[in-house]
Amino acid sequence: MIPSISSLPSGYDCLVASPFDKVCKNLLDGNGRVIQKISIFSEGKCIESLEQNHEFIDGDLIGGNSQPFIWKDQLEPGVSGYLENSFRIEDEKPLFRSNNVLPFYSIYSKPGKKSFFSDNAYLYASPPVISQIAEYGQYIDGYAVARVDRERDYGESIIFINPYRKPLKAEIITADHRSIERIRVPPHSSRLVSLKALLNQDEIRWSGQLQITATNRVITFSVKHSFCDPTIISDHEHLDPYRGEPTHFPATRWFRLRLGKWLMRRGWLT
Repeated sequence: MIPSISSLPSGYDCLVASPFDKVCKNLLDGNGRVIQKISIFSEGKCIESLEQNHEFIDGDLIGGNSQPFIWKDQLEPGVSGYLENSFRIEDEKPLFRSNNVLPFYSIYSKPGKKSFFSDNAYLYASPPVISQIAEYGQYIDGYAVARVDRERDYGESIIFINPYRKPLKAEIITADHRSIERIRVPPHSSRLVSLKALLNQDEIRWSGQLQITATNRVITFSVKHSFCDPTIISDHEHLDPYRGEPTHFPATRWFRLRLGKWLMRRGWLT
């Protein structure tokens, strides 16, 4: 299956409870030996890696450790990273119904801080991103509810995760023509870019819409936090890629799509 990416912001432990029930349902007949690999990356290096074997028989997990994986925050202050989680069949047989990322949440906590959770991203082959680049020829993300306020201690940042082999450059543009330019993210690295750079020196607050462009696909999250201390996070959300697929279909195509989804849910179509 396509690996998933979880953000590892500085200052928090991360718990990943992999959805083994969904892994089992994704096996054609509920049987198979699945290898799970979890890797932690930061500043261009894989700093931790773990492989586990899980055996499924007749729809039940009977072998392997099903306990959640817990990453204890141990990076330098202000340094973030990311977690890559993947599943594959031990002997490479085509036993999965689908190679799509299975939906689940990562849970973040630290004593004295608010806990929060976040969904995860496709490492590659994300359908909205594929259709977007095919339609527009470049990577574009958007976010509609950004806000920073010095007086109320509202801070916000964008996390850029580059899990690929090439460095990338990105830019943040706002609806009122502000920008943060020349954002550079090295390979296998994560960068947190504060939106306080959008404020002029004499401004107290700003709110508005964002658009992000980059020289390559980049995984992005919006993080709402204390203006004074970015390690005190209140919310962690994904952004929204500009979608390139059509929004209207002929009735005959709409019917085929609905019928195909109905057949897949019942296992009659793979």
